[in-house]
Amino acid sequence: MHRFVLESVPNPEESREVARKAIIILKDFVVDENLLHDMDLVLTEGCSNVARHAYDKIKDCSRLELTIEIHPGSHIVFEIADWGKGLCSKSIDFSMPSPEAVGGRGMFIMSELMDTFELIKVKEKNIIKLTRKLKDNQWRKK
Repeated sequence: MHRFVLESVPNPEESREVARKAIIILKDFVVDENLLHDMDLVLTEGCSNVARHAYDKIKDCSRLELTIEIHPGSHIVFEIADWGKGLCSKSIDFSMPSPEAVGGRGMFIMSELMDTFELIKVKEKNIIKLTRKLKDNQWRKK
């Protein structure tokens, strides 16, 4: 197993940069470009949600943390964490919003592109845990 932790301040530019860095790491393990694109979309959505919704205003203690666990030959786990307001899982709508809706597609996209989607609260830490299984031909052979 390989584990990587990326941290940044939760603003739109930095959150996108965290997703980009994650994809650079993943390219050493994943050969499937379509899957990498899906993971980039998922991570960009998750990290930008933290930047937009987790904190009322950016403070010195506000942060975004992305943990990547790579289990070669099996699966990849992402944990997108913040210490802000958190999400109430009972109020989240995972269905696709109407075409006229301005937003609200992020949770739907993440839940559709990953095998599992969990919302976890550990003390003050809010975590979106996402897991994706990979087929043998999606892994980079070393």
